[in-house]
Amino acid sequence: MKLDFGTLKFSNEEEYYEALGYFCNRNAFSISYEPNKATGSYADAYRIRKLSTATNLIKPITTAIRSGGRINCNKYVQALLSDHRFIQNGKLIYGIIENVLKTVPPKYISSFIKGYTNSSISNDNSITLYETETVKTSAKSLKKVDIPKPQKQAVRTATTKKKTKHDYIKESIKQTQIGERGERLVLEFEKAKLLSAQKEGKIESIENLLKWVSLEDDSAGYDILSYDVDQKSPIYIEVKATTSGKTTPFYISNGELSFSKNHSSNYRLYRVFNLRNDVAEFYELSGDISTNTTIELEGETYKVSLK
Repeated sequence: MKLDFGTLKFSNEEEYYEALGYFCNRNAFSISYEPNKATGSYADAYRIRKLSTATNLIKPITTAIRSGGRINCNKYVQALLSDHRFIQNGKLIYGIIENVLKTVPPKYISSFIKGYTNSSISNDNSITLYETETVKTSAKSLKKVDIPKPQKQAVRTATTKKKTKHDYIKESIKQTQIGERGERLVLEFEKAKLLSAQKEGKIESIENLLKWVSLEDDSAGYDILSYDVDQKSPIYIEVKATTSGKTTPFYISNGELSFSKNHSSNYRLYRVFNLRNDVAEFYELSGDISTNTTIELEGETYKVSLK
């Protein structure tokens, strides 16, 4: 049976690693299975549906398989099959996702994670070889609050436990899940606000006024496009979410910071917190984040804390 693995497009290194993460999940680290028709047994009936190997997953970046901004997955798999036997004595041979991460430059880890998690699929006939715990984010709605005043925090003793690559990817996937939940709540909050404005006759329709931008383009500099009814202008919302409390610091990239400066009159940052509660809350930072007097920035990938 010939399997078509398709083609992944990219235009720069960051997009390449995102595409690689996508490929790892959809085409590399899952298998489907069915019982042996003669015996009814699953033991010797595993069939590889999506193929790859951990140590060679990075190959396309230095070979002709990667050319013209594309990864030809069919050629890639054929190359792997020429070097590796995936089934030996009826047993499945597979790679480990952590080994792939060792080949990914640190600055592109988040892009890889994004591609990997965005490609996640689940059904009864699929096994994902890398699993993480589902993050508990039970919040069903969102409430806006004033910017809180920081509380004096107790000093904590630093842990001496060294984090492994396995810990790192689990934490990254956890943060991705939290971020997506926060963005979804903000999208629903904005939708309800705009529908109310439509009902009151302040706008004709919410069509084209609201969009979950980061689902399609995570490099836009913001997550959600919405609309300010009073100013009669679009607003660009960046969402920073946490399951922790209101004064928990968060991180903002230099690109996000620059976007807030270049679009200061239309920029909003929603800090969503307490995602484990039935009703999560958020406060809003408007305009150029670098000049906001209620926060302080630390480092190059900026850590944002309330003053």
